[in-house]
This record gives sequence, structure tokens and C-alpha cells, in this order.
Amino acid sequence: MMAKAYHEYLIRTIRQIDQAAQLMRSEYTRKQKDMASIAQEVFSILSSDFVFQVSIIGRDGRLSFSNLQRMTDRVDLSDREHFRVHLEQEGDFLFISKPLLGRISQKWSIQFTRKIFNDRGEFDGVIVLSIDPYFLGRFAETVSLGDKDVIALLHQDRTVLSRALGRNYDERHLGKVIEPRPYTEPLAPDSGVFDGASPIDGIQRIVGYQKLRQYGLFVVAMVDREEAFARSSHAALLGYLIGVVGTVLLTLASLASGLAIWTIFREYATVQTMNAELKAAHEDLEATHQALKRQEMELVLLAETDPLCRIPNRRRFMSVADAELVRHRRYRRKFSIIILDIDHFKAVNDNHGHTAGDAVLVGIAQVIQNRLRESDTFARIGGEEFAIVLPETDGKGAMVVAENLRQAVSGARIDLDGDRSVTITISIGIASLDEDHTTVSDILSRADRALYSAKGSGRNRVVLDTGCGLRV
Repeated sequence: MMAKAYHEYLIRTIRQIDQAAQLMRSEYTRKQKDMASIAQEVFSILSSDFVFQVSIIGRDGRLSFSNLQRMTDRVDLSDREHFRVHLEQEGDFLFISKPLLGRISQKWSIQFTRKIFNDRGEFDGVIVLSIDPYFLGRFAETVSLGDKDVIALLHQDRTVLSRALGRNYDERHLGKVIEPRPYTEPLAPDSGVFDGASPIDGIQRIVGYQKLRQYGLFVVAMVDREEAFARSSHAALLGYLIGVVGTVLLTLASLASGLAIWTIFREYATVQTMNAELKAAHEDLEATHQALKRQEMELVLLAETDPLCRIPNRRRFMSVADAELVRHRRYRRKFSIIILDIDHFKAVNDNHGHTAGDAVLVGIAQVIQNRLRESDTFARIGGEEFAIVLPETDGKGAMVVAENLRQAVSGARIDLDGDRSVTITISIGIASLDEDHTTVSDILSRADRALYSAKGSGRNRVVLDTGCGLRV
């Protein structure tokens, strides 16, 4: 369950980064804005702490833009894997690099890159978003891990991209290639659990994994086996030893029936003591079993709940949306999805701090939650982005709901701390079920497109994707 939760967290994170990369490429190829403005648009979607460098490599392999420095000397990056893979391979795809030390930033980073095409559809360079590996492992800070538990992200060639030990980010093994494991085999299932020693520190752990085949990555969650089963093993061993000793004593008692009565009473007292210890061992085993069940329930809740806003997360949202979509398509009912994003959220973090940013997320979630029906599902699906499933609602009805939410948020004051408060606006995109779009992903993509249109046309507005076009 922990690996699945981390898998969902990474899927959403990677998609957000890729959307930002494609937006940057689109603006760059249209050549209607300077690169500094385009970089600021990227930072309005993704935090500048998260993406610390936005750059462009020209078709000649030399750096033509970076938000970190002026381009007086064009650094040669033609040997970098994230440039060569786009130069040498056909097609349009997202590439995720192994960790490398930036020649400009001098920081460890993972490169998320997209190919740039010219007007003739030919290779014209590479868009690069440099991500701090620490942020890919921040999921560990939201879960309860033991001191020896591990959450890691691996490249398909077994290179460590991110690793957290306990609740702490562990940079020591960044870029290390581990020895082959069962889940790295090409024919291994997409998910599974096994027991084995860590190739990094040799500790025996229970390992759960999930493959992200579309990105060539592995998500791995490892729980210290010794700690997890210490109490259970101790109780089981105690019960076994008591049972053996009790059997031996009973046998000896039967053979010694001719001994004095006081000896029989002494053996009887011993058996009674053993029975009491057996009962205590059984109760200890039952307590361990219940603790493991509670931990499993906590992991299920963790996998489907946003830990900050205490509302469903993307995993739960997709599960509900898929079920609702099947029901609504079967009975030809109405169905809409709303995606909303907080405007200028980065400015809140920059001006007031990340604690204030968290207060804004919680405050807006409460404003919106109080204005929805019980049948609606409201979820935080990543960063400052939220989504709503609206059963029995067409596009027109969804526009009314969205406009009410937009006005409610813009009219509310969000308390930060002490005497500080802020007003916030949101941009909203909407898409409804139609005959041409048969999956939740299709509807989400259309709602995302409407959201980007709302943000691109001034923010603090609602845009509906009708399938044939956009309507404000």
C-alpha cells in the first residue's frame, strides 16, 4: 500500500512537470513572449524550489537560455544524455534523466526534457526542467516510517534517483546503480511484494514495488523486517517454548505418580503457571495482529487521503471518477469534472512562507467543501490543484457550480497566523461526459486544457471545454 501511494504521488508529480514542459515548449515555439516571461509561467505552475532551473538547449547542443545566468558563454551540453536521446530518437516523448551535477547550477538534479520541433517538424533543440531529487522523495515526510524503513525511486537501469531513510532524505546513494533485484527483471509483474536484503545496506526488509513503465521507473517501499515482526516473533517463540516445557513437565508428572503428594502439587502449580504464560503469549500475539491490521488500515487511509487538507487525494478521486463514469455512461446520465488551481500561489509562499501556503490550501479546501453536495467528490490532486466530480451535472450546471465556488473563494479572507490574512482567487476548467471521450483521463485532459486557458486569459475565471472549443 505504501508503494502504491508513492506511485500515485509520483504519477501526479511527473504529469505536472510534463504539462509545464509542454506549456513552455508551446510558448517558446509561438515566439510571442521572451524566455524570462515563459520561465515565470512555468514557476506559476511549479514552485521555483521544486524546479530550480528552466533552460533550453539549441539544436547545436549549446545552452541558449537558463533562468540562472546570462548567456554570455554558451555552455556545450551536446554530450548530455538528455540532449542526445532527443537528437537520436524519433518521436515526441518525456525523458527523465539519471541524477547529474549541473554545470551551471552546481546542484544535483534530475532533468525532465521534451524535444522542440521547428515549423517543418524537425529537431530544433530541447526544453529542460531541472528538478531537485529531494522533492521526489518528500512523500516520506507524510507517512509514518520506522528508522530503517526506506522509500526509493529507481531508474529502469537500477540507478537510484531518490531515496529516503526513515523520514529523512538520503543523498548518499544518489546515482548509485544497485545490483539486480526481482522487480528489475523485464518479465516481472508491474507490482508485487517480496522479502530480501537491501543491496545498499544489507538490512533484511519486506519490499513492495510498483513499476512506472511509461516513464521507465520503479517505486520501492521497504519495511524493516526485524522491527515489523519483532513482537510477533517473540510472542510466537515464547508460546512454542512454553508448550514444549509444559508437555515435558506433564510427562514427568505422570511418570512420578508414586512420589509424595507435595511433589504432585508442586508440578500442578508449575503447569498452572505455564498455562497462564501461554494465555499471556496468546494475548500478545493477538495484540500484535490487531496492531498490524490497524497499520494496514492507516496505510489504506493514507493512500486515499491528502494529509494536509484531509480530503480525498488523486488516487481516491480517480477511483470514484472511474466508478461514476461507468454508472453514468451505462444509464446515459450527465457527468462533469471540475479542475481548479490557486492563482499566484507561488507568491503566497514567497511573501509569507510555506506555512502560510499550507494555511491557504486548507482554508480554500474548507470554503469549497462547505458549498458542495454530499454526492460530489472533492479532492486535492497535486500541489495547489484540486478537482471535483459532479454526478448528474451537465456543462451548464457545472458552470453555475464553478462560478459560485470562484466567487466564494475570491470573497473569503484566509487567516494565516496572528493578525495576517490574505484574499485568494482561483482559475477553473470544466469538461463534461460526451460520446467522443470515453475515459476519465480524456475528460481530465479537456478540463486541464480549459484550466490552462483560464489561467492564460487572466486568471480568476471559469472556462468550459465543450469538446468543440472553449467557452468562458
